[in-house]
Amino acid sequence: MTKKNIDQNIRNTDSKLRFWLRVVWLIAYVLMVVSMLNSLSRLNTDAIAYMRIAEYWAAGNFELAVTGYWGPLLSLLMVPFLWLGVDPLISGKLAMLISAIVFFHGSQFLVRSVGLRLLDQITVAAVLAIVLPSWMMQQITPDLLVSGLAIYAIGFGVSPEWLTNRRLAMSSGAFWGLAYLAKAVAFPFGIITSFFLALFWRFSNDKNRQLAWSQTSISIGLFLAISIPLIITISGKYGHVNFSTSGAIAHAIVGPGNEQPAPHPFGNTVYKPESGRVTAWEDPSEMQYEYWSPFESNENFFYQLYLIYRNAKTVFKFFSAFDGIGLFLGWFGIGTFVFGLAFFCKRPRAKTWFNERWRWLNIPVICLGAIYLPVYVLSTDQRYFYLILPLFLILSLGLCRSHNLNGSFIKITIASLFILPTVLKSQSEDVVGPLAKELALRMKNAGLNSPIVGSTFFTDEGHRLGLYVAWHLDQPWHGDVWDFDQVSNLSNSQQNKFKSEAYRNSGAKFTIAINNSKWATHLESESKFKNVTDVLGEQGIFQVYEILK
Repeated sequence: MTKKNIDQNIRNTDSKLRFWLRVVWLIAYVLMVVSMLNSLSRLNTDAIAYMRIAEYWAAGNFELAVTGYWGPLLSLLMVPFLWLGVDPLISGKLAMLISAIVFFHGSQFLVRSVGLRLLDQITVAAVLAIVLPSWMMQQITPDLLVSGLAIYAIGFGVSPEWLTNRRLAMSSGAFWGLAYLAKAVAFPFGIITSFFLALFWRFSNDKNRQLAWSQTSISIGLFLAISIPLIITISGKYGHVNFSTSGAIAHAIVGPGNEQPAPHPFGNTVYKPESGRVTAWEDPSEMQYEYWSPFESNENFFYQLYLIYRNAKTVFKFFSAFDGIGLFLGWFGIGTFVFGLAFFCKRPRAKTWFNERWRWLNIPVICLGAIYLPVYVLSTDQRYFYLILPLFLILSLGLCRSHNLNGSFIKITIASLFILPTVLKSQSEDVVGPLAKELALRMKNAGLNSPIVGSTFFTDEGHRLGLYVAWHLDQPWHGDVWDFDQVSNLSNSQQNKFKSEAYRNSGAKFTIAINNSKWATHLESESKFKNVTDVLGEQGIFQVYEILK
């Protein structure tokens, strides 16, 4: 076969693969849109904060819009839709759709950047076409967005022309800056990852080694140029230099004596929110947390080491759970296996590391995991590590290429293993969102449109129906009292008495209880709580009580 015929066959094959890639894209878009439409009423506590902040940005209320706890970018994505008159919750869902698309195409860009083939890109796209619709419907949070932007930043940072192309260095820095605006964890993550990638460039290429640091300086310079305006604003607001308050808070709630994270004060304190806000969760930065330092005492230092050890086990389980084998074994999976194998390469190692830059993806895996070790990592918060899935997937495909395992069967097997956790995981039904919306509408029609106190926890997922109803009514939510660890000597009846007294003095007008619950029975016995459920019309599954003065 002549060279011309070979080239023609390659072009024909690439043309067919590009066609199938676009088919996968179309399927992914359809599944994402369907996922969004199926979760339009689904709420979560963080979503309330992001949607309220978006409304402040849209109205030009910068005093309330800027907080040290929440990154602004997810809320800013909602602003154009709010200006067009779109409902805030739907605007939030559209922002999540955009986040998923950024993640989807960023992951494929990373495949191309590390030098893998078109079939590998199709494999990654196929996996994400199944996984992302599930992830994006669960909560309105910036985790998909920050991961997608970080993937782009990493992709530019490992591109083969990065050393000699200033535009690539600037692009990497710009995406790290945007990632920080999405979520503060990207600030240390971007700095550390950029530094280690620069080291790899420095020692993996005999030519132009001196350019590694100059390119990194350009990248980090633009990163800081995008980040510093927000850092200055936050620092001025809270009176000290700070790029975020979220890290200190995440460290505070797992301090000594807290085997389980301490509850955030916004949800375990009765208070009156700042004027204009629905809840203090919109900016919890100045609430009463018990901050601590590992250097205050030997006990604190050793507790910090224990916390790192405990979090390391949790993070390792997260990493394992991204594929089917790890899901079943609980501690070891394909992802963690290829992560280890990627460190071993053929000689000459420097040349191999430069030519097989997919191995460099171990660096962001290590950096992201390490950042969370000293603070708060809950066993249910796998969303913090969404970035790991495409990295492990690309590492797997890279190893296959390195060992000449390029057949379709191996690609399908790998894809199936990474899809399996999503297929097997049962999606929780959206019960609380529709109930909160319906109850809020009935209360509004009945003229019961006033501040609310109490969470009214309705599911094991921690949904606060009381907060959701207050948000739908655009009324302040005055918090709750539900964790009695500090007063554990109280009996159940004494706890209920303590709680009802706190509600009565909260300044709120209404509270909500579940039918036939012990709490509803207690409120019926209290003279200062009047059951006004009858004015709502048809009896539902909740009782609404007016708090009398």
